Amino acid sequence: MLPEDKTADLRSADDLNNQSQPSASRSGPGRLSPTCPMQVVLVFGLSVAMVGLCVGGAVHLNPAVSMAMVLSLRLRLWRAILYVIGQLLGGVASAALLLGLTGDVTPVLNQVSSGIQLHQAVTMETLVTLQLVLVVMATSDVPLPAVVSPLLVGLAVSLGHLVAVGATGCGMNPARSFGPAVVTLTFNNHWVFWLGPGLGACLAGFLNDLLLRPRWCCPGDWWAELKELYVLSERQPQEALSHLP
Repeated sequence: MLPEDKTADLRSADDLNNQSQPSASRSGPGRLSPTCPMQVVLVFGLSVAMVGLCVGGAVHLNPAVSMAMVLSLRLRLWRAILYVIGQLLGGVASAALLLGLTGDVTPVLNQVSSGIQLHQAVTMETLVTLQLVLVVMATSDVPLPAVVSPLLVGLAVSLGHLVAVGATGCGMNPARSFGPAVVTLTFNNHWVFWLGPGLGACLAGFLNDLLLRPRWCCPGDWWAELKELYVLSERQPQEALSHLP
């Protein structure tokens, strides 16, 4: 038998040891455990790069990117709407699958961290989305080897998470934020993860086409190309049908 003071010391040592152990060792099987920010950065960046390499070209995974492509007249509105619907459904399906496999999706739920003001969160989401969309548009405009473009986009995703993961979880992609929010029915300040990426996409589209790689000299040129894309292209099939016997 140990003396009472030694027994108490051993118990206190065991309690300290249990408290110092990472939460992953105390979590049940199959449940997600908190990961370090660098793991999150690498997982998101490498996964986006891998998808880009697998499909062998541009892939629309982000409503913010689709929005920027519409504003820059690289994508028709109706096709972008279909893309966004698919992106949102994919986000919900992925979150539901993660919930079924692990029983918990709260670690991937984007929320504004305590101590971060809402305007700061919107600004952060705007900036990280801005740099991502600029990279996507640059890689689509400049001829590059097939392997380079997905890697550059993956690096942009990693950079965004490296900057914003501690503040907002780095939404950057409204579909990625929407899925866990729907599955957990947690929409607290969810508008931040739509407004920020939306502003970033709009700024990136006009910044790229007006300043970095100018396509138009003035807003009137953009308007003329917009009418040509939607109005004239719709009249052409009608004119072709009118000439049929």
